[in-house]
Amino acid sequence: MKSVRWLVWPALLLSLMIAPAMGADQQSPEQHPASQQPSDEEQSAEEAPMDSEALDDLNLMADTLAQAQGFSVTIRAGFDVVQDNGQKITFGERRQVTLSRPDRLRIEAEESDGKKTLVTYDGQAITVFNPEDNVYGQVEKAGSVDDVIRYVVQDLDIRLPLALLLVTTLPEELDQRLEAIDYVERDTLTTVPTDHLAGRGADVDFEIWLDTGDTHLPQRLAITYKNEEGAPQYRAEFSDWKLNPEISKLDLAFNPPDGAQRIPFLVRVRRQPEDQPSTTGEVPADKAPANATSRESGSKEGPSK
Repeated sequence: MKSVRWLVWPALLLSLMIAPAMGADQQSPEQHPASQQPSDEEQSAEEAPMDSEALDDLNLMADTLAQAQGFSVTIRAGFDVVQDNGQKITFGERRQVTLSRPDRLRIEAEESDGKKTLVTYDGQAITVFNPEDNVYGQVEKAGSVDDVIRYVVQDLDIRLPLALLLVTTLPEELDQRLEAIDYVERDTLTTVPTDHLAGRGADVDFEIWLDTGDTHLPQRLAITYKNEEGAPQYRAEFSDWKLNPEISKLDLAFNPPDGAQRIPFLVRVRRQPEDQPSTTGEVPADKAPANATSRESGSKEGPSK
């Protein structure tokens, strides 16, 4: 008789844009003569500039992705994990993301240590497949890709550094979260010429390199979590962009291979009943409370050696 195993939500592997706050200004504020002190409004404008050219570029990118019926892209990412001694260790992953709106998503991921994972969404359930152990878990969630992204971020409280790339509300999200944006330069050393922008939000600083073509698709991205210890970074390079590809539902569907075992699907949550001290535990994902808070940020805790 096989022992029962549990498939824990692979938060980083589902990580898909710009984290829940964006923004970055690399220009120092303009100096004022000592006899002319700037007003509060002038100081605010200087501290959080909105360069019109940079903002137009960013909005074009957001509109392109939000209005597309779907897209596919390859993402090569690296992320810092701050160790107890303060050192930052970089881990990596590669993902092939395929989105077909309104309700189809497929993410094939491989971590730097060789571990592979497949994540799919078919409008009815989220499925995570571990090919090494030939096991998979599912969480029922009917709706659109927008719905499932909000469920993962808000209800399960899992950080998805690139989640905003997938939702149709990307332009509105950026408008609400962006505090500053500046144009840095035209970068000719990237695979294709790009416009290099720097932005800032409440919790993160970011840099993004956008293709100078008609769609301004992102080619590179760097996010700094400035309010977290050690200010870790998430970096990504994008390639093989395809807008509105012809993809059938069958191509994105999950078909369990021979011998695959469906197992319970857990998320790690923190619950705090009103009459008890804070406790931490693991519960099935489909039974996690709406206000559950993830114990993990989704990144590795660090090397074992």
